[in-house]
Amino acid sequence: MAKVEFRGKTYTDQDEIARIMKEVQIPFERWGVRKLDNEAVEGVLSTYSSDIDRLKNERDYVTQDVIALDPNTPDLPGILAKFSKEHHHTDDEVRFVVAGEGVFEINLSESERIKFTAEPGDLIVVPAWRRHLFYLTSQQKIRCIRLFKDKSGWEAHYPYAQIGSSEHQMHFS
Repeated sequence: MAKVEFRGKTYTDQDEIARIMKEVQIPFERWGVRKLDNEAVEGVLSTYSSDIDRLKNERDYVTQDVIALDPNTPDLPGILAKFSKEHHHTDDEVRFVVAGEGVFEINLSESERIKFTAEPGDLIVVPAWRRHLFYLTSQQKIRCIRLFKDKSGWEAHYPYAQIGSSEHQMHFS
């Protein structure tokens, strides 16, 4: 079940987390953990198909997939490095955690951030254009259903990247 760190406090009560997430306008739901139809992608998607279809209808998503990261994932550090730096997307970042866990640190303003640890059964929607970063917990694994508004998916945009540079950091003049 989710955990939220916000304004110096840690929350684990799901009703309190739902209230806070609504207050900061970050959609959150508990779909719960279900016995999978089978472990393959098709089995994961069919197990949660009613929730996926409802969310697609409510928020205009058109496609979905399943992604998995674990210590055996080729170039896991390189993959994670892309998302552990502050970035945003032009589409919502939708994650339903099937297994494992991951942390989203989401900017609410220039000076305030909420830390959301997603665990199995949790759905979070990081709204389009909202700056955030993502990393895995010490488990170093996560399996998620992702939903998209565009069949091509989305890419990370780094707000502080210099043109022509692979460095993603803030630069002051």
